[in-house]
Amino acid sequence: MSPAMAAQIDWATVGEFCPDRFIGEARNEYEDEARRIQQQWDNQPN
Repeated sequence: MSPAMAAQIDWATVGEFCPDRFIGEARNEYEDEARRIQQQWDNQPN
């Protein structure tokens, strides 16, 4: 499973992100996806 997919699954199942299990480039990919998901969430109409 890619770090980006892990970020999506963490958000969908746990409701938070857990980047500590990744290091280096994988952690960067996870955090990039987490930011993208958070931006989408923040931009939803109320």
